[in-house]
Amino acid sequence: MMKFVDRYRELKQLDDFFQRDKAGLLILYGRRRVGKTSLVSHWLDRLTTHHRLPLENTLFWTATTQSANYQLRDFSQALARLDPRLTTPSIPEFTLPTWDAALTYIADLAALRSAKSPLVIVIDEFTYLVQSDPAIVSLFQRVWDHRLSKVSNLRLILSGSLVGIMEKKVLSIQSPLYGRATSLMRLQPLAFGTLGELFQGWTSAERVAAYAVCGGIPSYLALFADSPSFVRGLRDHCLKPGSILLSDAALLLNERLNEPFVYSSVLAAIASGFHVWKAIAQIAGVPESHLGHYLQTLQALGMIERRDPVLAQAGGRQGRYHVSDQFLRFYYRFIVPHRTAIERGEIQGAVKKISEDLRAFIGTYVFEELCREWVFYESDRGGLGFLPEQVGGFWTQRRGQAVQLDIVAASRREKHLLIGEAKWGEKPVAREVLTDLVLRSQRMPQVALGWSTQYALFARTGFTEATQEMARELKVRLVDLEGLERALTLRSNAIESE
Repeated sequence: MMKFVDRYRELKQLDDFFQRDKAGLLILYGRRRVGKTSLVSHWLDRLTTHHRLPLENTLFWTATTQSANYQLRDFSQALARLDPRLTTPSIPEFTLPTWDAALTYIADLAALRSAKSPLVIVIDEFTYLVQSDPAIVSLFQRVWDHRLSKVSNLRLILSGSLVGIMEKKVLSIQSPLYGRATSLMRLQPLAFGTLGELFQGWTSAERVAAYAVCGGIPSYLALFADSPSFVRGLRDHCLKPGSILLSDAALLLNERLNEPFVYSSVLAAIASGFHVWKAIAQIAGVPESHLGHYLQTLQALGMIERRDPVLAQAGGRQGRYHVSDQFLRFYYRFIVPHRTAIERGEIQGAVKKISEDLRAFIGTYVFEELCREWVFYESDRGGLGFLPEQVGGFWTQRRGQAVQLDIVAASRREKHLLIGEAKWGEKPVAREVLTDLVLRSQRMPQVALGWSTQYALFARTGFTEATQEMARELKVRLVDLEGLERALTLRSNAIESE
């Protein structure tokens, strides 16, 4: 079992929510497997252990995909078990007549407690309840306004994984519950800087590889928790029959989208390296005139993102689409092509091929993204000498030549740039790489115009002596993998301690 790490800021928000002197409604939402249930369960354990909140003052109930009547009966019996007036268990057929009665019963149960002893009710997977009975949102709003919000020792938490439904049915301005929440929390994946605590016996490169596969999704990272190495975890747990890594992509798409096969084709095209509109449409088999709908939907779900060159006009013709969900990016790039071999039990061969191809994949995508995170760390601590307004990459065609710069941080106001190159090779970075970076940067219009420019090199395996000598002369930042990981760990800790 993977240890609970990080989440200090979220736990503090939950503590503040608990300690308020009025009724509280907290809405917690986020991607499936991101750790919402673990977070709330860990917090409830702390409440009952450290704050001495009686167990009978807490209820964690999870909605299902069953009918509304089934769920009402199940919820009614869970509430009945909290009622100190009932000395015998309720019969299996017991149910409150309506959801209105069930929510009113919550107010009655809170009133039975001391005013200084809050009653914490957690309704997990609230979106399933909404799907089974769309009117439930209006009912919650009415009972909250007229009864629950007036019970000072009630703490109600609604949690959901179907982000689109939560945003549309619960959080949007059109929702009956709009403005009722006293606290909102969209739970994000764990930062890369937290992986050092999870995989202490691994190398930094192995932790980057795990991040390339899982992103910061705790349930996926847990597959590696007891493995002595990345490759062993990939072979023994991630690619074995029944692994959530093999089934979750279909689940994520099927529960959110009406045309999952079309969206899957679009994701596969982008993950395979086709990032521009025409190529995506061609590879996915979608007419160009229809592609916009699918891209916009995937962007709204947080599965893909459009990237424009730094300092270029947003929405211009040079925009590229990338899969922003690391797990989905890995799944469509590596698991889908090897799915047949994996299902036939040829796992050893699949792991070998994936491990061989993963190095180039990490260098092209994951390592560059982590290097951009380093830029934010340096900026936050004042190490850049300017405050970037944009951080990303730069690409263009200039005089028939393609120009590609991995990492660019820019301040239009101060006319200042940081330009960097990321190398995931197995040899120390040679001096020629730095020379080439400086030359290529001259093709960026702002450099040619005389903007103040500094440089950085990022490397998995360090730098040659000649590179280090040239870097000292030009005042170039040299960041190896250990230094990068150390910085991102500090950044993660700093964010959580705010």
